[in-house]
Amino acid sequence: MPDNRFHQPLSRSGFTLMELVIGIAVAAVVGLVSAGLFKAGLKTYNYSYRQTSVLAGARRALSGSGSLPGVIWAAQSASSVTALSGSSLTLAPPSASSITYQVSGGNLYQTTSGVRTLQSVSVSSAVFSYYNLDSSGLIMVSTLAANATFVTMQLTLTGKSANDRTYNFLGGAQLRNHP
Repeated sequence: MPDNRFHQPLSRSGFTLMELVIGIAVAAVVGLVSAGLFKAGLKTYNYSYRQTSVLAGARRALSGSGSLPGVIWAAQSASSVTALSGSSLTLAPPSASSITYQVSGGNLYQTTSGVRTLQSVSVSSAVFSYYNLDSSGLIMVSTLAANATFVTMQLTLTGKSANDRTYNFLGGAQLRNHP
């Protein structure tokens, strides 16, 4: 009769050393893959969040936010441009004192009746150009503020982190209330 001292019964409890090592190795691989996916997802989220912030800033600058009109809306409702400047836009709305848009300290500000209001953050630069129609209906660069009927704007925004890109936005408006 054979010696059964070294054979274990079929209903044993616990794990062998080999089973534990294999289990820990599988758990480690699953953990590493999960950590890599989590890190990639977090990086994608941060990148998307920064881009969304820049786009929201451009929207606030160009279209406005709440009761604060943006550059395009203000230019469309203005009756005239009061000064031709490449770095600022000064408009004469029909019902209020002049409105000026200017970049200062990396932010776009709107000044109305001497009150300066933050329009948008992370604005690197704003370049304004002015145009009007000549007697034959062709668009030409304005040389007099009183003749300007079209305003274009190149707005440059940069994200807040060193890895963020620079974005250029172009906008334009016709002064609808121009005489």
